[in-house]
Amino acid sequence: MGTGSGGLRGGRTLGDNIAELKSKFPTTSSGYFGKPGQGRKHTRNIESNNPARTAAEFASIASWNPVSSIPIQGKGMTYRMRDGSIITHRFVSSSKDGSPVVELKVKNTSGIKSQKIHFVKKGK
Repeated sequence: MGTGSGGLRGGRTLGDNIAELKSKFPTTSSGYFGKPGQGRKHTRNIESNNPARTAAEFASIASWNPVSSIPIQGKGMTYRMRDGSIITHRFVSSSKDGSPVVELKVKNTSGIKSQKIHFVKKGK
């Protein structure tokens, strides 16, 4: 077990962080955050008055105390959790709207599905 950059011994799992995440960002009964977005079934949208700040908050809660943190050269961060889950926060997506995005690749976390969440301006 590594400590990664800044993590406490062993790190946490995504499952350890889910209760707080769900308290601020409710999920559907199917285990998805937000509303269906453009694209595949696992693509979701969360509306916000400040999408960049909301995406950062979501990523911060989901990735609290990771095993490792890897910068994506000026584009965001990837966090690996103790259970093998991966959280990727990109400040600007490759979508037409360039919205911030958080991608969850979930391992062993009951009730939450792997998904890509775009944070979009409310009312657009």
